[in-house]
Amino acid sequence: MTTRKWWGIAAVVLSIALVAGCGSKPTTNAGQPEQPTTEQPAAEQPAAEQPAPNDQKDNKQEQSIQVYVSDDDLMELKTYEKKIQFANDEEKYKAVLEALQSSENDNDTPLWKKIEFKSVKMDNGTLVIDVHIPEDGHLGAGGEQFALEALTKTLFQFDEVKAIDVLVDGKAEESLMGHVTLEHPIKR
Repeated sequence: MTTRKWWGIAAVVLSIALVAGCGSKPTTNAGQPEQPTTEQPAAEQPAAEQPAPNDQKDNKQEQSIQVYVSDDDLMELKTYEKKIQFANDEEKYKAVLEALQSSENDNDTPLWKKIEFKSVKMDNGTLVIDVHIPEDGHLGAGGEQFALEALTKTLFQFDEVKAIDVLVDGKAEESLMGHVTLEHPIKR
């Protein structure tokens, strides 16, 4: 019985010590006295110096888009909805291309997952995309066709995109991966 009392007392003392230790102010100056600050509280700062709320600071728009991926067997295109955020058109197209590289469902295959988007720019209604395709990024004929279809269906959701010109390492190649003819540009 006395052993239980001692364990109980030890637990209470330890708890009190932990609570007291958690409430102490951390020392950041390694024992040096604290220096008074000259900053004004946020409420007293002029409006121009106060941090803007998150929605104003980012100045980003949000839009829901349909993104196209394939099933595991590369037998059909599937779609899912994705919200993208962007501040300008260039960021919007980059966000869309990034969305093509992933999927929210593990059973889907993002056809552009291994492809590097080197640059993207709008040129008089034609979206010019320069890509690099590593060896392990090549797909068969069906996968290549689905990849182009996924790209066009996803990007043609935007009215301002009248055509898409896909360059491979800066060159207008006859084919993206060697199987399907690549038009320059791909028009609606």
